[in-house]
Parts: sequence; structure tokens; C-alpha cells
Amino acid sequence: MTKKGFSYKVSEEDLRKWIKMSAEHKLEWLEEINRFLYYFAPEKSRKIMTKFRKGEI
Repeated sequence: MTKKGFSYKVSEEDLRKWIKMSAEHKLEWLEEINRFLYYFAPEKSRKIMTKFRKGEI
């Protein structure tokens, strides 16, 4: 049987770096990731994301 999903581990060092990061930097990172995901998402997924952001679903 094939496992589904994924998992990952974050090192303590990386976690400490994240904690020290400013809220502004974290939000900039999040916005960048959202743009990346939107750009590479299939059209159907983009339509759903747009409707969700508009509060239509």
C-alpha cells in the first residue's frame, strides 16, 4: 500500500530563525508563497481560491 500525503521536519535551528524573524518579514514571505502557489495552480484551483478570497464560498 502506498502512503498518501507528506511530512517534513523542521530543525530547531530553523525554528529559532523563524521565531526571531519580524512579523513583517513573515507576512512578506507568506504573500510570496501565496503568489507562487496561485501562479502554478491549475485554472480550476485558481477560480476556487478567487471565490474564497471574495467570500463567495
